[in-house]
Amino acid sequence: MNIQELKYVAEIARTGSMTQAAANLYMNQPNLSKSIIALEKELGITIFRRSSKGVSLTKEGNDFLLATKEILEKFEVIESKYKTDEIKHYFGISVPRASYISYAFTQFVGEIANAKNLQIDFSETSSMQVIHDVSSQKHNFGIIRYAVEHEKYFHKLIEGLDLCGDTLLEFEYVIVMSSYVPLAAKKVLELSDLNNLIEIIHGDSSIPSLATGEIRKSVHSSTNRKNIYIYERGSQFDLLTNVPSTYMWVSPIPPEMLTRYRLVQKNVSICDNCYRDVIIYPKTYQMTDTDRKFLGHLYRMRDMIQGYNT
Repeated sequence: MNIQELKYVAEIARTGSMTQAAANLYMNQPNLSKSIIALEKELGITIFRRSSKGVSLTKEGNDFLLATKEILEKFEVIESKYKTDEIKHYFGISVPRASYISYAFTQFVGEIANAKNLQIDFSETSSMQVIHDVSSQKHNFGIIRYAVEHEKYFHKLIEGLDLCGDTLLEFEYVIVMSSYVPLAAKKVLELSDLNNLIEIIHGDSSIPSLATGEIRKSVHSSTNRKNIYIYERGSQFDLLTNVPSTYMWVSPIPPEMLTRYRLVQKNVSICDNCYRDVIIYPKTYQMTDTDRKFLGHLYRMRDMIQGYNT
C-alpha cells in the first residue's frame, strides 16, 4: 500500500465513478481498477461495491477511508510546505510512428508548456528499440507495435524482461490519400487500385521487428513500383496534400488531422492485417503525475479514432 493508492480510493469515493476518477487522475480506467483490486486483495477487504450505476463504498471501505483521511491530509500539508513553485516535468517515451500518438503528445506538451523546468525525450522507433529503451531504463515506459500473429513472441519477450504490457489499440492498417483522388469516393479499395499511384514509405521501415532476424513483412503485396522513401514526418503530409497521386499505409489518423490536410483514409481488402499497440513498462514502475497527464491525452485520442472508425 502506498500514498498513491490512498489517493485513488479517495478520488473514486469522491466521484462515485471509476471512469471519472481515472480521467481526473490522468490514467487508464482498467489500470485504476487493477490497482484497487490489488489493494483490496492486499488488505483482505472489499473497499468498493460495483454496480451498473457506478461504485460506492462498502462499510469496510468507508472505515478504511476514514482511517486514511488523516494520513492524506498530513501528506498534503507536507507536500504544500516543501514543494517549490517551480514545477518540474521529466518525460521520456519511445513509440511507433503513429499520428494519433504524436497528436496526443502535442496536446500533452501544450498542457505542461508553461512549466519552468521541462525535459522531454520523445522517440519514434522500432518495437525492438522501444523494448530495449524500456528494459535498459532509458525510458520508464514505451509503446510497441506488432502483428497479432506475433503476439506470443512479444508476450514471451517482455515477460522475460520483467515488463508489463497493456493493450492500447487494436487496428487494421488503412490507406491515407488526398480527398481529391477519384479513388477517395470508393468505400473499400483493392490492392490493384493502387498500382498506378505513388507509395510513400518511411525509409527506415526495414528495421527487423523480430529478434530472430525475420524482416517485418509488408502489410500489403501490391505490384506497385512507384515509391518515395522519406525519413521525417513533415514530408509525408506535404506530399499527400500536394501530390494527389500519392498514398501511404498508416494506423488510423485523428479526424482533425485528416480535415487539416484534406485527406481521407480508406480500408483495403487484404488478409492478415490486424495489429496491436501495447504500452510496456517495468512491473515495479509507478506512473508519475506527468506520465498520467500524457496517458490521459493518449487514451482520449485513442477513443476518438475508435469512435470515428466504427
